[in-house]
Amino acid sequence: MRIAFFTNCYKPLVNGVVTSISSLKEAYERKGHEVYVFAPQVEDYVDQEENVFRYRSVNVTSKVKYPLPIPLSFKVKKVITEFNPDIVHIHHPFLLSSAAIMYGKKLGIPKILTLHTQYEQYAYYVSPIPERVTHEAIKMIISNLAYKTDCITTPSASMKKIIENYGIKNRIEVIPNAIHLISFKEDDELKRTEIKKKYNLKGDDKIILFVGRVASEKSIDKLIKALAIIKKRSIGKVKLLIVGGGPAMDELKQLARTLKVEEDVIFAGTVGYEEIQHYYKMAYVFAIASTTETFGIVTIEALASRVPVVAVRAPGAADILTDGVDGLLVDDDVEKFADALEKIIREPELREKLSRGALKTSEKYGINTISERMLDLYREVIEIKKSESKEKKNFIKDILAINYGGENKK
Repeated sequence: MRIAFFTNCYKPLVNGVVTSISSLKEAYERKGHEVYVFAPQVEDYVDQEENVFRYRSVNVTSKVKYPLPIPLSFKVKKVITEFNPDIVHIHHPFLLSSAAIMYGKKLGIPKILTLHTQYEQYAYYVSPIPERVTHEAIKMIISNLAYKTDCITTPSASMKKIIENYGIKNRIEVIPNAIHLISFKEDDELKRTEIKKKYNLKGDDKIILFVGRVASEKSIDKLIKALAIIKKRSIGKVKLLIVGGGPAMDELKQLARTLKVEEDVIFAGTVGYEEIQHYYKMAYVFAIASTTETFGIVTIEALASRVPVVAVRAPGAADILTDGVDGLLVDDDVEKFADALEKIIREPELREKLSRGALKTSEKYGINTISERMLDLYREVIEIKKSESKEKKNFIKDILAINYGGENKK
């Protein structure tokens, strides 16, 4: 099968969508399929993999360093025509989605749209347009695009409900994001020691880990506030390790200073894919306080590393975690979040029980299983498309066979 991915972000950017796309691409290629990725250029980055076409791009806001693709190219028509895909898989409802729909229609092949994110939750990036206006515009764009596709997929049941509430009537399938589980099961003690030394972490430090973009919608401020609460309870050596980069970095550093926990909060910055598993292995507990996630890849990575998760009971986390089995789910309240972190830190038996549950939960999200589910969906919509095309041709043939007297020419 030949599959064309259209995405507004790809390597070297580090986020859950990029992880999902690259994992699927690698899995498909291992199974003998061909994948071509159409994505925006990233300044000073040269692709080391084959079958990646880069659209020219531009940075339009200083709030996020994500190059936005310009969906116009004279070269892309030749590339996609020669590749001759069997299906187009669109990973964002904006920008390159228009090119994906156009080429899918020209080639007469099915188009699948994956909605990875609650896009309206990120409306504040589009300043100075009021968020309410942006919310409605995003819903309208997604709804209009949905009717041009053959099927929508989303990583969680809660996200499916959100899409249905837009009034979209298309077929919607829930197919979770996936990871390479084996990468997060490996443990390199030498590498862990090296990283701990880099950040001056001691052997008996209990590390609360966050991995993700450092932005306001991730609610990292709640993690820092929760740390400040438990530090006042004489809990011992506890550190918060924040891995990732983003626009809220300075604001969060100031918050740590204000709460007098700057010595206990470590901002590691962005860490590459080849390094990230070692950070999970150092963690005692993983924390995520965001209420805007649709399906946190980082949550699965933590679980696969045998690290229990403390999360706000919200879409995304609640789709993955079972309270008391692989982590603790709490209300969106800093005090309760602090209580949950403290409970795991003070009760090693509970932590061990949750660790076992974490590993078991992660096994549902292996890339081999999830990629096959997606491939089965491709096969199904391709067959439906072929069947519809055949019916249409037969209908036209029958119409042409009728003479002006109303009799069939056959």
